Amino acid sequence: MQLLEKYVGWVVIAIFSLFVSVTFLQVVFRYLFSTSFGWIDEASRYGFIWMVCLAASIGARHGTHMAITLLEEIVPQTFRRLLRLLGDLGLIGFALLIGFGGWELMGLNMTSLTPALQIPIAYVQAILPIFAVLTTLFAIEHFIRLLIDRPLDAETNLPGDGA
Repeated sequence: MQLLEKYVGWVVIAIFSLFVSVTFLQVVFRYLFSTSFGWIDEASRYGFIWMVCLAASIGARHGTHMAITLLEEIVPQTFRRLLRLLGDLGLIGFALLIGFGGWELMGLNMTSLTPALQIPIAYVQAILPIFAVLTTLFAIEHFIRLLIDRPLDAETNLPGDGA
């Protein structure tokens, strides 16, 4: 899973670099030449969507997804792992729901084209099932690590652990 995380991380970096580069290009053209390209805004938006979804899937591996930690902070230490396990199960359920819905959405939009890039909108929506697969794999690994009490290094000092 570490190799998969590293690969996904590199894809996120590549998308971010492209996103920043074309956005900078748009600013230069807009302010220096008083012109702009519609495809840059659209490509940046879609790149941002892909980047966020891929980075969020990495978060599942580390157990760093957004959570309401109030309950986790007030229960005894012995119940905290149970709450994290339940959180992983909820995340897996959410990812599968997004994945199946995204797959159906892709099927409906294969013939619809984006306004500026003129690519099928289904290509943009393909991130939904990809997000689902990656998040499910990473969340299952995190779940198993919690079960056998072997957290990743980043998880050793979680809030409320008294560390």
